Amino acid sequence: MRRQVLVGVLCGALTGMAQAGDVQFARDVVPIFKTSCVMCHLPGNGPAGLALHPKGGYANLVGIASTQSPLLRVAPGNPEESYLYRKLVGTHAGAGGSGERMPFGDMQLGEEQIDVIRRWIADGAKAE
Repeated sequence: MRRQVLVGVLCGALTGMAQAGDVQFARDVVPIFKTSCVMCHLPGNGPAGLALHPKGGYANLVGIASTQSPLLRVAPGNPEESYLYRKLVGTHAGAGGSGERMPFGDMQLGEEQIDVIRRWIADGAKAE
């Protein structure tokens, strides 16, 4: 009986971990961009040519070369090799990048928001 309870607890914990990694671009990432990024990164006038508007943001990020670093903007499956992630955590200079940590100034993302983006990238940066 104790073994079954332990197995149930472990299975529940593993299921919770899998769900925690289930980050969706439209549901979880786009709202972060809408509240913290699009005021500067709009179509036609985004810094570094990066437009993060909801309809075109994905196409401007995933698998696209950064204009400030040798890294891709988003390297699916690899947050540390993704310039977006490095700009958010402030390690972009170590990847040959330039400029300030993003979002600029007092609008820095919280740990939870950065973790959502990190998990999205780590899980393959899927469009859906």
